[in-house]
Amino acid sequence: MKKYVYNKESLPRPFLESRPDFTDLYYKAWETAFENVEYIDKDGWKDILTCMPGVGIMWQWDSCIMTFITNYSNGTLSALNNLDNLYMLQRKSDGFMSMAYNLDDGKATYGERINPPLMAWAEWEHYLVSGDSSRFESVLPHLEGIYSFIENNRRRKSCSLYWFEDTGSSGMDNSPVSGYQSPDLDGSDTCFIDLASQQALSAMHIALICKKLGLTKKQEFYEGEHKRICDLINSIHWSERAKWYFNFFARGWEGERVKFINSKTAASFWTLLCGAATGERLRHMVDHMFNEDEFYTKVPFASLSKDDPNYDPAGAYWLGGVWPPTNLAAIKGLAATGYREMARDASIKFLDAMCRVDKDPSFGGIWESYAPESYRPGTTEYNTLSRESFVGWGGIAPITLFIESIIGLEFNAPSNTVTFHLNSRERCGVENMIFNGNKISVTCAEYKPFKGQTKIVAHSEKPFTLTVVTKYLWYPVTLEVKEGENIFYI
Repeated sequence: MKKYVYNKESLPRPFLESRPDFTDLYYKAWETAFENVEYIDKDGWKDILTCMPGVGIMWQWDSCIMTFITNYSNGTLSALNNLDNLYMLQRKSDGFMSMAYNLDDGKATYGERINPPLMAWAEWEHYLVSGDSSRFESVLPHLEGIYSFIENNRRRKSCSLYWFEDTGSSGMDNSPVSGYQSPDLDGSDTCFIDLASQQALSAMHIALICKKLGLTKKQEFYEGEHKRICDLINSIHWSERAKWYFNFFARGWEGERVKFINSKTAASFWTLLCGAATGERLRHMVDHMFNEDEFYTKVPFASLSKDDPNYDPAGAYWLGGVWPPTNLAAIKGLAATGYREMARDASIKFLDAMCRVDKDPSFGGIWESYAPESYRPGTTEYNTLSRESFVGWGGIAPITLFIESIIGLEFNAPSNTVTFHLNSRERCGVENMIFNGNKISVTCAEYKPFKGQTKIVAHSEKPFTLTVVTKYLWYPVTLEVKEGENIFYI
């Protein structure tokens, strides 16, 4: 049986001169990830990356989030194996995919409960880095199947919006926005803002995949679906009084007055990423997210607003705990909507906190969640510490956000372009990176905020386009990188 072996030299080498601890935690995250591979000796199955080795369960939304980490493994480790196993287990008759499956028998662990449908987003983001679109034709029927199952089975007739069975199904286990599983009540009477946003996000990325495959009619259908869902989100989930997107009670009849569930949670961060939050609503969302008395806690972002009576400064799981998957949604959503510098500031605060916890002899390592108001792991609702060695998705900040948000590299394989959002006024960059089938390095070797004096060095096996965005220049600079070493002064 092939074993996945951690080899530091095979990985990209990110660095930020003033924060060598960020690079140290980056490598620790990778080392932990390789230790957390679950080897499955069964026909048709692939070995998987897991947050919790030995538990014997493969989780859907953990699996999707972990692809954002392994996109930067240079092909040495892939969470796409998890997705392939999930596609294999998906019910063919109606597209249903369970939130989790048992590894021993492949049966759904929690019956008909679903999880955040993030697979289309995960597949597209992998393509942006790798340039490999060969999966699209085979995975598209699975992505459409999940989408159709939710449309047919998790949408209320009264308002056409969406329900999870409970907060556990949403992934935010004890968030105070719904009851626990109640099949007879279809999700405890609640419509979930995160599921609506995630369904819109799926439609957006299925449309992009269809465009790449030349399926114009399907592309137009899913573009229309994306608009339809975003319009519904803004029509019903938005509270003009509170300036926030809420879950709401909706088991009644068509036209019934909306009754919001008055807890502001990280579930609403998905509205930025899916494109529902625009204009004034977007600005209000960002104001709430960066309010220190709400979500912008000492360690951002709290999963429950500080002004909620259920909020716990130690985390208490989703009663305030800081979580990598919702931070990924927040930071990518902020970057996509024009708030890249604020997203970077939040990423630095989050990763700094993780480094402090790692260096603390009382804790050390990488944890499932973090406390919002102290440099400690987050607690569970039973006041015990959350799980350690959680990579899995614990690698989001040390790997994905470090490269994309803090160093500032944005990859677009379809256009063969790397954009360097150069907000660090110091030496920084990534070396030994596989992008679009090409080994590259992109670094700021010397930063001087005067035109023609900042030194950019790029190495490449094949040509690509490098766009540099930095504050002292009015416009982005486009550089054509050739084979070998390239030195530019901008």
